[in-house]
Amino acid sequence: MTTSPLDYIRSDNQYIDDSGTVPAHPPISAASCFEVRVQHEPIDLQWELAPIMRNPDVGAIVNFLGVVRDRGDVDDVIALELEHYPGMTEQSLAGIVEEAAARWRLDAVKIVHRIGRVALGDAVVLVVVAAAHRAQAFEACEFLMDILKAHAPFWKKEVRRDGTAIWVKARTSDERSMLRWG
Repeated sequence: MTTSPLDYIRSDNQYIDDSGTVPAHPPISAASCFEVRVQHEPIDLQWELAPIMRNPDVGAIVNFLGVVRDRGDVDDVIALELEHYPGMTEQSLAGIVEEAAARWRLDAVKIVHRIGRVALGDAVVLVVVAAAHRAQAFEACEFLMDILKAHAPFWKKEVRRDGTAIWVKARTSDERSMLRWG
């Protein structure tokens, strides 16, 4: 049985199928195949990778962990505040995962994105890609981040040391990175 990225999307710690139904027990393969999650809680990298590492078909796992840094549009950032549109965001991320799965032969893809206030140095996004071989995993992970950065429906404010917050504008460099994928 083949699992599509849209078959099981984890949102608010619930699995839902593409008709919006919450199964009583998600299939074991869902946690290690394709998962999208938007959450307030911190990202635990080891916990997120563990089920993927147990898959005997996986020969390569590539991940990207984005963290809050102290400079962006301003140079004294102490936190990010991220907002999203529930339901729409998860579907958008699932569509990105589905496109990656159509381009590369992947064994697992996981996107975990934080919302709410995320402090300096904390992880804000995790993208994990597993495949039989490293080239596919590296390319797919880069693709996912480029598309996510340019098109995922998140709104972000940079919070300054003095308490003011500034909305982050879309960057031309993110659009250029995304365009190379066609």
